[in-house]
Amino acid sequence: MSGDPWEEVSIEHDPDTGEYTATFDPREIDASIAVIETTAAIRREAPNRHAPLFEVVDPDALDQICSSHSDDTLVEFTYLDHRIRVLSEGRITVVPVEAE
Repeated sequence: MSGDPWEEVSIEHDPDTGEYTATFDPREIDASIAVIETTAAIRREAPNRHAPLFEVVDPDALDQICSSHSDDTLVEFTYLDHRIRVLSEGRITVVPVEAE
């Protein structure tokens, strides 16, 4: 991994659906780091102010799945009151639980 993760995750927001979409290069940044950086940006908080990701998903397993599987592998979980969907191709969607 090179550089600052904030610079390696691009986030867009759809105000109509409340959905955030983040993209990252899984060859450059681990999926677990991308999830943490994405949720930190959405919540406008430092990542160290969040509940640890490992309380809801194994970060090492998430990284392994996203780095070694085809482009259509999906991992889905709830974290910080958001439904998180991570595609191994390097896309994350984040939707507040109440917006689903």
